[in-house]
Amino acid sequence: MRAPASSRWKRRLLVVCLLCVLFLPGFAGEPATVRFAVIGDSGTGDEHQHRIARQMLAWHQRLPYDLVLMLGDNIYGGLLGLGGGSRQDFEEKFDRPYAELLARGVVFRAALGNHDMRHNDGQDLIEDYDRFHIDGHQGYYSFTAGAWQPAEGEPVPLLEFFVINTVRLEENKQDPEQLTWLEAALNASRARWRILYGHHPLYSTGRKHGGDPKLREKLEPILLGSSAGSSPVASATHSRGRRVPEAQASGLGGEKEGGARVQVVFAGHDHIYQRFQPQHGVAYFVCGSSGKLRRGNAAPSALVAAVEDQQRAFMLWEATPDALRYRAIDEDGQAFDCGRLPADGAPETVACATPHP
Repeated sequence: MRAPASSRWKRRLLVVCLLCVLFLPGFAGEPATVRFAVIGDSGTGDEHQHRIARQMLAWHQRLPYDLVLMLGDNIYGGLLGLGGGSRQDFEEKFDRPYAELLARGVVFRAALGNHDMRHNDGQDLIEDYDRFHIDGHQGYYSFTAGAWQPAEGEPVPLLEFFVINTVRLEENKQDPEQLTWLEAALNASRARWRILYGHHPLYSTGRKHGGDPKLREKLEPILLGSSAGSSPVASATHSRGRRVPEAQASGLGGEKEGGARVQVVFAGHDHIYQRFQPQHGVAYFVCGSSGKLRRGNAAPSALVAAVEDQQRAFMLWEATPDALRYRAIDEDGQAFDCGRLPADGAPETVACATPHP
């Protein structure tokens, strides 16, 4: 007795689905996309921090992510910023703004900023691992996310993040132990993508603070695996608009041989958003306006590819083996600077689109 036609069709459909799983390229065994958000200078506890947090939640509903990078000044103090980094402010300036994201299991991993270390040398944040996940007693550490299977060899992390304590390195401060750790950690990394973040920027045109040449002198040779000199000035034309044309740049690929050891560097401290022309194959971003903002603070520079110093902002990134993609998003939830950093080839800017929920 033959099975009903509907049963035969169900069996055929099941066979087709199994064949798809087994044989379609990029389907079976393909690692999931890793998404993460980036915030800096966020810990004010005021309505502006809450507005950014609401937009982070709205974008989480469209493009779910499990990780938030915090670029320092995570907990400001009271009057004149005194006492920053005190656990007595954690509920107001961390728990409440990000309550919904925390309830969804999103993990925040913090770098320390100068305000975070004004109370107890930052130890309140370091000791509260369940909130800030700082995995190092001096505020510097590394961690991985996702997995990637190269064509040859064993699986490796898709991403490795290197979190530095720039407060111990800024200007004339010396911390040979941290620099030795960073050199060794970068040498040991086998991740497809390597991202460094901390509070003080190597590159910034902020009028209040700006880039730190002495910090750059300490870190850039380690990031490049060489004693590279000062960065060339790209042939871009700066404007007050959200985006300007980009100069030609080399690829930011994931292999260390013959190139930089990291592909992306994040910093805060200046309360603006900036994306720089790639320097020696490294993409630099300032995202220090997720709570604080200094309007009109960005000075013109040919190094700057995109700037926003009129609205607060955060970033949303996604990583695959082939590329890193980013969006900078303002406090109204509008993406204004979007692009793609491919493993092979030059960085690209793309049109910003808001995905449907």
